[in-house]
Amino acid sequence: MTTPTKIKIADIWVPAKRRRLDPAWVATIMADIQGGNGHMTPIEVMPQERDDAKYRLIFGRHRLAAVEALGEAEIDTIIKDPKEVATETQIRKREIAENLIRRQLSVLDRSIDIADWRDIYDAEHGTGKAGRKKSREVIEDDELSAKFALNFSEAAQTVLGISRRSVFHALKIATIPEAIRQDISLHAIADSQTDLLQLAAEPAERQAAIAKLLTMASNDAVITSNMPQTVADAIALLDKIPAPVKEPGWQKVATAFSKMKEGDQDRFFALHEAAIQRWLKGRKP
Repeated sequence: MTTPTKIKIADIWVPAKRRRLDPAWVATIMADIQGGNGHMTPIEVMPQERDDAKYRLIFGRHRLAAVEALGEAEIDTIIKDPKEVATETQIRKREIAENLIRRQLSVLDRSIDIADWRDIYDAEHGTGKAGRKKSREVIEDDELSAKFALNFSEAAQTVLGISRRSVFHALKIATIPEAIRQDISLHAIADSQTDLLQLAAEPAERQAAIAKLLTMASNDAVITSNMPQTVADAIALLDKIPAPVKEPGWQKVATAFSKMKEGDQDRFFALHEAAIQRWLKGRKP
């Protein structure tokens, strides 16, 4: 069926291990609905009896949560024929593709999606190591990662950020255990590749301790300067060593500028001419 149909929210069950709900995104959808715009795209379900439910959610978990939070008993839905939906793998592939094209995914969520997509690709093409999906053993596998990236057009690689290096980084980040990923999924480090790669490099026990420190700090009503905000901060606190000195933003730019070719430096000057002129005027006596 392709025509939207209203069904009872109570009749829908959500499969386990779906991406954690982001309260801020749910609240945004709620505000949009209350503003009269409505949830433009119906959620998708398919008939599947389970306990008291009649349908299995395919896509639209945040929309479902928003409508339910508004106290609605029913929601507009596209009911898919199970034959159209086919396998769980195909559902996951489409979900990953839609998630990647949406730009609000965190680095953590994006990495898990890319890693899952790579697992599916390996299973379908007989590449990679057996059991990678369970253990996600990470090895420097540039050739296979490159083959996976080349499944996309050059334009798609640019838009989706799919490259040999990004796939390898995603596989590293995906080694973080699911329970820890859930704990940090709404923390600022979930959108920092540097922090996530640093966390992934730690043993599982240390990862759990680091995640605990970070989430305790973010949940505290009053954030003080000695609370860890990054993985490096948390490691320093665990090891009882001085926290790393944060490099000022200007110093990062200066370091990068010094490594540029002359033509690139000239381009930088042209782009920031107004700021340079302002600075020069301020130096005049």
